[in-house]
Amino acid sequence: MKNLFLALLVSFSALLQAQAKSKIMKVKYTLPAGWNAEEFGGKTPWEEAGNAMCHCSGIAFSRLHKDGRMNVVIYPSTQAGLDSTKRNFVGTLHFEDVVKYDNIRNNAVPFKRKKSNFTDSKTKAVSYEVYQYFAKVEDRFYIMYAWQESMQPLNSTNEKELFLMVNGIEVN
Repeated sequence: MKNLFLALLVSFSALLQAQAKSKIMKVKYTLPAGWNAEEFGGKTPWEEAGNAMCHCSGIAFSRLHKDGRMNVVIYPSTQAGLDSTKRNFVGTLHFEDVVKYDNIRNNAVPFKRKKSNFTDSKTKAVSYEVYQYFAKVEDRFYIMYAWQESMQPLNSTNEKELFLMVNGIEVN
């Protein structure tokens, strides 16, 4: 019984450590095992600062995987920021827009989800398969990309691992 209580306590404390909140970007997230997060940029309207991914604010989530590194990036924006093309990029990778989308819910927030590919803006070569998520929450917008660094199509197991991270993100 003592060992069971200790195991539950360790599991609960690990869960607490994996939860984080970005007050600046109004995002909460729970990191699944093996995932890391790095916040970049600054305060609203989230247009300045940033890093090599975007000259804007965001949070990059990543996980090493035997089939290729997994990535999820979320960019917050105001209405004015949506006019900029920079959120269509993650570094040199450009999202190739498509018309077809499906509506999904993530933590009670509806998202439009599109599946496409990135194109490398330097080489013009088609790159990784990627999901783009788009949500509006009050006067804010969120654009999220989820992909694996592999030229092979995502298999269902790896897709589930990406979606686990996506579902761990709450916009509030």
